[in-house]
Amino acid sequence: MAYINQKARFATEGFRMKRLNPDGTIPLATRFLGFAGTVDLTGVIDGVDDDADLTIKIDNAAAETKSVDFTAALVKTAVTVAEAQTALTTAAFTGITWSADATTGRIKGVAASGVEIAVTGPLAAALDFGQGVLHGGNGLEFLKCFDDRTMSIGMTKNKKDKEEIDQEGAKGTPTRMVISAKLLGQTLAIALKDKDYELLELIQGGTFNRTTGQYDPPLSTRQEAPRFMIDVFSPVYSAGENHIENVSGYEQIKFRNCIGLEGDVPVEAKAWANYAFDIEASEYTTEAGVKQTAWCENTLTVAAFEALNVETV
Repeated sequence: MAYINQKARFATEGFRMKRLNPDGTIPLATRFLGFAGTVDLTGVIDGVDDDADLTIKIDNAAAETKSVDFTAALVKTAVTVAEAQTALTTAAFTGITWSADATTGRIKGVAASGVEIAVTGPLAAALDFGQGVLHGGNGLEFLKCFDDRTMSIGMTKNKKDKEEIDQEGAKGTPTRMVISAKLLGQTLAIALKDKDYELLELIQGGTFNRTTGQYDPPLSTRQEAPRFMIDVFSPVYSAGENHIENVSGYEQIKFRNCIGLEGDVPVEAKAWANYAFDIEASEYTTEAGVKQTAWCENTLTVAAFEALNVETV
């Protein structure tokens, strides 16, 4: 059959998420964006050699780390897109070409093959991959919560209620116009069993020091929040009695355009902490300007799910 239908979901396998490109589009191996204009790299490059390491991982392949040399950049506090393009091209990452994006003017990477992309490290964040200039982080990371770390994912549809507009004649005869309800997105409430500071930084921004382990949340003066996407995977089963191993397939729900904050995490007596995130998923616009829904969902065969390698991509 072409698709899996009439199955029941039981619990969840987990989820993965990554930040969007700085222009609000989903980063893929075929198009991942960094900064526009100029960028200050003095905080990340070696003051002696004017270089820094960058790590790129495509799909399930091994991560590739190269030293990127910015010696040729004239002003290290204002490195241009052209200078970054030269430095990244010289670093010679396998199968990746660099240019200035024609639409946004941002530094753009394109891989010769693959679907998913990760560009990580302090240099990646400084080059604005994963919205690192405005919101910090470790670049364009793909973070995962599998292995039964997820407790629950609440999904509440945001709706604009239907409207009924009436008009009455002199004798009370009604004329009614009904405007149907509309879907506006979803509100997610994610609960985890453990504290993940890298995930917290990805979702709400702030600063996580990966050397000392200290995390500082964003200031109240912040005007924008990081945007990210989420893939949720859950097993589905046939009707009747099932063993948990008898998976018929997997449901995938992709939320394309999200913002979020950490929920309340009280310190309670004789109780495990519940680490919660409150997330809003809204409609998404592609790089071509095409409006898409806030989420899409589909079913995968067991083989198709396993081929995604969700825990290692």
